[in-house]
Amino acid sequence: MEQELHRNNFFLKTIYSKYVIASILSMLAASMGGMIDTVIVGRYLGETGLSAMSLVSPVSLFYYTIGAVIGMGGSIAANLSIGKGDYDGYRKLFTLSFWLLVLVSIVTTVLALLLFEPLLSLLGGTGTVKAYTEDYLYWYIIGGSGTLFIYLPLNFLKIEGKPQASSMLFLLSGALNVLLTWLFMSPLFQMGMKGASIATGLSMTITALLGFYLMFNRTKNTRLVKNCFNWKQLGEIVICGSPNGCNNLLNALKILMINAVILRIGAEAYLPVFSLIKSVSDLLTGVIIGAASALMPIVGVFLGEMDNESIRGVCRRALQTGAILTLIFSACIALFPDLLCFLFNITEAAAKQGSQSALLCLSVSFLFAFPNLMFSGYFNTIRRSMLSNLILVLRLCLYLGPAVLLLGSYIGINGIWLGLAVADFAAFLTILAVIYRLRRRVPSLDFYLLDTSGEGEGEISFSVKNTLESVMFASNKITDFCESSEIAPKLTMRVSLALEEMLTVIITYCMERKKEQFIDIRIKKIGEHVLLRIRNSGKIFDPLRFYEENRDNEEMMDCLLGIKMIAGTADKIEFHETFGTNNLLIQF
Repeated sequence: MEQELHRNNFFLKTIYSKYVIASILSMLAASMGGMIDTVIVGRYLGETGLSAMSLVSPVSLFYYTIGAVIGMGGSIAANLSIGKGDYDGYRKLFTLSFWLLVLVSIVTTVLALLLFEPLLSLLGGTGTVKAYTEDYLYWYIIGGSGTLFIYLPLNFLKIEGKPQASSMLFLLSGALNVLLTWLFMSPLFQMGMKGASIATGLSMTITALLGFYLMFNRTKNTRLVKNCFNWKQLGEIVICGSPNGCNNLLNALKILMINAVILRIGAEAYLPVFSLIKSVSDLLTGVIIGAASALMPIVGVFLGEMDNESIRGVCRRALQTGAILTLIFSACIALFPDLLCFLFNITEAAAKQGSQSALLCLSVSFLFAFPNLMFSGYFNTIRRSMLSNLILVLRLCLYLGPAVLLLGSYIGINGIWLGLAVADFAAFLTILAVIYRLRRRVPSLDFYLLDTSGEGEGEISFSVKNTLESVMFASNKITDFCESSEIAPKLTMRVSLALEEMLTVIITYCMERKKEQFIDIRIKKIGEHVLLRIRNSGKIFDPLRFYEENRDNEEMMDCLLGIKMIAGTADKIEFHETFGTNNLLIQF
C-alpha cells in the first residue's frame, strides 16, 4: 500500500482521449469533406472552377466567423457557468446564442443579396471566371444560414458530454457535402458550380437540423428559456467568441490578400495551386484545432472550479498529442506533392512545379502554426482573449502581410509560399516573448499563465484506486490534510466518513472491480466550509437518485445508510454529468 496520497492522470487521460478523438475526427471530416469537394470541382470544371472557389472562399470564412463568434463564444462562456454550478446561466447563454443566430442569419442574407454585384466585383469575379464565381456565390449566400446554425449543436453537444454526437454531425456534414456535390455536378444533373454551392448549403442545413433535434431531445440542459437577454452575457459571448471569429475573418483577409498579390505579380496560373494550398492547410489546421478544441470544454469547467492542477495536466496531454499528429501530417504533405496535384487535377507544368515548393513551405509553417493555434485556443478559454487575438493578428495579418508582399515582389510566387512559414515562425517567437514578459511582471504566473499565488493552500487532489483497501487508506490519511489545514475535528470526521461511504458505494455500483480504475478526489477549504468533489469515468451513477429509488428496500439498508447520513449532515450535495462522467459535489 502506498504511504502518501497522490494524483495520477487516469481521469484526465480518459476524458481528454474521449474528447480529442471525437474533435479530431470532426475536424478531419469537415476538412476532408471540403478537400474532396474541391477535388470534385477540379475534376469536372478544371482549374477555372478551382479559381472560382478560391475567389469565393472569403465569403464562406465570413459565415464561419459569425457562427464561431456566437456558437463557440456561447459554448465557451457556458463552460465557465457549469464549472461554477450555474446551470440556469448555462441555459440562458444557450438561448441567447440561438436567437442571435436567427437575427444574424436574416440580416446577412438580405444584405448580401442586395449588395451582390459589388460583392462579386470585390472578390475579383470578373473575366473568364465570372460565370462560375457568380453561380457559386449566389447559392452560397442562399444556404448560408445552415453554416451559421451548425455551430450551436457542434459545440453545445460537447458540453453535454456527447463529443461523439458532435463528431458524427461533422462526419455527416462532410459526407453529405461530398455526395451531393458529386451528384449535382454529375452528368445526371449537370448543375456545374451552382450544384457545388447548393450541395454545401443543403448539407449544412440538414446537419444543423439533426443537431438541434439531438440537443432538444437527448440532452438535459440545452433548452430555450424565457428572459434570456442580458447585456453582460452578450458581452461574454462576443469576448469568448472573438478569437474564433477573428481567426476566420483574418483568414478571409489573408485569402483576399494572397489572391491579390498573385494577380499583381502576373501569376494567375498559380491560383489553382493556392486553392490546393488552402484545402491542404484546412486539413492540417483541422487536426490542430481538433486537439485544441478538445481542451475548451474541459479547461473551461476546471477554470470555473479554480482547479489549476487539472488544467496543467490536460494541457500537457494536448500539447503532446497535437505535436505528434502535426509532425506526421506535415511530413506526408511535404513528401507527396505529386499525389495531391493528381487528386486536384493540376496538370500544367508550371503549376505542378510551383505546388512542390508551396507544399514544402506549408508543411514547415505548420511546425510553428501548431503551438500558435494551441496557445490561441487555450488563452481564449482561460479568459485571456486579447492575447489569443494577438496571436491570430500576428500570424495572419501583421507578419503575414509584409512577408507575402515583400517576398512575393522580390522572389516571385515562391516568395508568397515562403511568407506563410516566416509569418508563423515570427508569431511563435513573439508569443514566447510576451509570455516571458508577463511572467516577469507577475511572478505568481506559471507558463500556462495561471495564478499560483493561492494554489495548494487548504486544498488537496489525489486519486483512489477502485479497491476497498485504497478507499480505507484514503479515508484515514485525509485526516492529516484536515489537521494541517486547521479544519475542525468534527468537520474532519464528516469529510473522512463521506469519502469512505461514497467511494464504497461508487466502487460497488458504478465501476468494474476486475478492471483497474481510479477515482479523482479534490478537497478544498473555503472559509469555514469544506468542498469535497468526487469524479470518476465509470457508468453514470447518481448516489442521491440511487438512494431515493431504493430507500424502501430493506435488503439494501446497510449500503444506503451511509448516503443517508451524508445527505443529512452536508450543507449541499449535488450530482452532475460533467464531460459525460460522474461529478459529485458535497459541501460541509
